[in-house]
Amino acid sequence: MPEKTLKRIVEEDRERVTVESQKVEYADAHCHLDMIEDREIIDRAISHGVLTMVSNGVNAATNKRTLELCDKRRIFAALGIDPENAVKIPDDDLDSEIEAGIAMIKKNMDKVVSVGEIGLDYTKARTFELVAKQKTVFERFLEAAKELKLPVSVHSRNSMDEVLRILEEHKMERVHLHFFEGNVAQAKEAERKGYMISIPPIESNKRRLIIKDVGIDHLMAESDAPAVGATPIDVETSVRIVAETKSITIPRAAEALTLNTKRFFNLQTKIGFMRG
Repeated sequence: MPEKTLKRIVEEDRERVTVESQKVEYADAHCHLDMIEDREIIDRAISHGVLTMVSNGVNAATNKRTLELCDKRRIFAALGIDPENAVKIPDDDLDSEIEAGIAMIKKNMDKVVSVGEIGLDYTKARTFELVAKQKTVFERFLEAAKELKLPVSVHSRNSMDEVLRILEEHKMERVHLHFFEGNVAQAKEAERKGYMISIPPIESNKRRLIIKDVGIDHLMAESDAPAVGATPIDVETSVRIVAETKSITIPRAAEALTLNTKRFFNLQTKIGFMRG
């Protein structure tokens, strides 16, 4: 065989191995695709390898838009009322808003994979009355999730102890603590209960300690785009943070976190590796 031809075969083989090593599939456990006006941004994320996205509604309007985006192939819906929107609901409308949200979930069980975003946020509730309103919304959606046998995606800013207490009180089992901001002790408690913790694309020493101490089987990656990450592609940063902290490769971390996400949300999709 001519030397030039042999050299070219070796080069092509090296290029193939390099490309194969870069093939990574990502899953975004928590984002808000209804807030992304340009559909091309979502399509670009899919082309990049973000093949699974769980998009969370936070009120009636965003729940409706989330359902419209859901394709049950790459984009999956989570519906709820988050604590920031809970405090905006007039007292007289609270019960009807909750019931309408739960009714929307029941009506679209073929698309909904989780109840969320729900939870508590004490930065948005500075009075006893507002805290009580958040708890009412949170607990009503927890009970709906139990009835419908759906997991929950939970917001817990400045309220982790109370969130963990309420989840325990309601005997919740399939729990996703989104954008986890608790401490190591709280993370270990969540792990003992079988909960999942998702890592956003933001570096912090506190978060790295949690990643280090919590088993990878209890971790997922999220972009929280466009509120935190610019697009779902930023979930790649979350995966990199986990990989570096766990001292494993990015492909290995991506595979583990993707499988965790699909398993938690019971997504019957096949692994389909694409360029990351």
